[in-house]
Amino acid sequence: MNKRALALTALVCATLALISIFGFDRRIAEAVHASVVASSAVFVEGTRALDAVSGRSLLHSHALSGVLLGGILFALGVLGWLLNRSSFTARAAIFTGGVQLATIASAYGLKEVFGRQRPYILLGGGDWQHMWFAGGNSFPSGHIAFFWGLFLPLMYLFPRWRVPLLLIPLFIALARIDMSFHFLSDVLASIALAALVTLIAATLLGRWIKPSGR
Repeated sequence: MNKRALALTALVCATLALISIFGFDRRIAEAVHASVVASSAVFVEGTRALDAVSGRSLLHSHALSGVLLGGILFALGVLGWLLNRSSFTARAAIFTGGVQLATIASAYGLKEVFGRQRPYILLGGGDWQHMWFAGGNSFPSGHIAFFWGLFLPLMYLFPRWRVPLLLIPLFIALARIDMSFHFLSDVLASIALAALVTLIAATLLGRWIKPSGR
C-alpha cells in the first residue's frame, strides 16, 4: 500500500462515513440486529481471541490495554535503533508502534468530543433523536483504531503482504458492526483516521524508512 492508496483510503472512508451518518447508519444497524447472523459466534469468539493475542484484553483498564502493544513495539524499536541505526526492523517497529499509538489517541480524543451512543443501546430502546453528544463512546471505533492503526502501517511497509495483512482488520470491522457495538460510520471513520495517520507518518519519515521490496 503506497501513499496514494493511503490518501485514497482516507478520503473514500471519510466520505462514506459522512454519507452513512446521514443516510444508512440506523437502517444498517437495525437490519443487522434483526438478521440471523447478529452477534455470530464466529465474530464474538474471533474478536475475543484477537483481543487476547494482541494484548488488548490483557489488562483491566481498556485504555492501558489499548496502548500496550503499540507502546511495546515503539519502545523495542527505539532500543533496537539505538543499538543499530541502520536496522530496518527497529525502524519498522518505531513506525508501526508510533502510528498505532497516534491513531488510538486521536480516536479516543474524538470519542470524548462526539459522545455518540452505541447501536446496542439505541436498539434496546434508546433515544435515536439524541444519539450524539450524549456521553457515549461509539464514534469513532476504538477497536478499529487499534487494529487498523496496527495493520495499515504494516501494509505500507510490507506491500507484498498487504492482502493477508488486511484479513484481520477487515474481520474486526465486520465484527464490530455485527455485534452492534458500532455503526458503519464509526468503523469507516476510524479506518479513515488510521489511513490519515499512516500517510502523515509515511510522508514525514519517508527518507528515514522506506517500504520493504521497493
